Amino acid sequence: MIGITIGTGEYYSRLAKLAARALEEKIGVKTIILGDEHFTASGLPAPHHLKLRLFDFVDDEFVLYFDADMVCLNPWKPERLARKDALVAVAESARPLHVRTARDWRIPLNEYFNAGLLILNRKCHQDWLRETERFVQTDQKFAEYDPYDQAALNITRHRRGLKLELLDRRYNWIGFGGSRLSCEVPVFMAHGLHPENKFVNIDFFEGRYKPPFNWHIKIDEDSMNKLKNRTLRLKTGDEEMRIHLNADGTIGPPYFPGFAQYWFVHERAGDPALAFCSEAQIVQEFKLAKGEHWQSVQRLEPAAA
Repeated sequence: MIGITIGTGEYYSRLAKLAARALEEKIGVKTIILGDEHFTASGLPAPHHLKLRLFDFVDDEFVLYFDADMVCLNPWKPERLARKDALVAVAESARPLHVRTARDWRIPLNEYFNAGLLILNRKCHQDWLRETERFVQTDQKFAEYDPYDQAALNITRHRRGLKLELLDRRYNWIGFGGSRLSCEVPVFMAHGLHPENKFVNIDFFEGRYKPPFNWHIKIDEDSMNKLKNRTLRLKTGDEEMRIHLNADGTIGPPYFPGFAQYWFVHERAGDPALAFCSEAQIVQEFKLAKGEHWQSVQRLEPAAA
């Protein structure tokens, strides 16, 4: 496996070098940077389209692609997550642009992925990337949509019926630094360290900025594995609702009230606790009661508006 990122222009070239160094130090995967010389030689209309030719630049069978504005914060093993028959990524957040694109192109919302981190296999994905490049250049309807590569990759993946393996958002935490929760969960890959300051990544790498890390939430992997792809029946008096816990740590849709889109199990006072979260905060928490029953204990933080 080899890591690849894209860094063109003065700012992104500098950022890519720092991000690649951090990734190599944390996970031990050699990384190459596609820079200005690769872009100029490619004849492509924009640097981000280099992502659609990843396998032209390397001989490796597996590629870990990551955007230059991603930061590896904790060690992880991408080789263990790679699949020969599936694209490995993380689900995109449910923002209006992504919801609209998924709806218009009839992509299930829970299959719409963020293209900032991808684990790909040459045999399974090289032709798909080439098809996506042709699609971007020739499809007239697509010209109305996201000019970058993410929407196109989602559309062509869905059309081909390409298998998708989604990881939980610790591997690509979008909007990192915009909430206390993002600094309390041990995140592997942060997609930017502050949503309103793209330069803060460089400040972090060069020692001028220290995020308020407080990684005290210990994820209970065993308990999470038992709940993946399970549907919980939640009863409140005479009312009942069903909540589906997707394998990638997302909920539904539909989401839990309070716009909770995510779930995880962590240790709380020595016992497993099931947390339902919005993008920024825990909305509701449950403790394990008798058998497989979970009992609501408290709302930890005010519900998101």
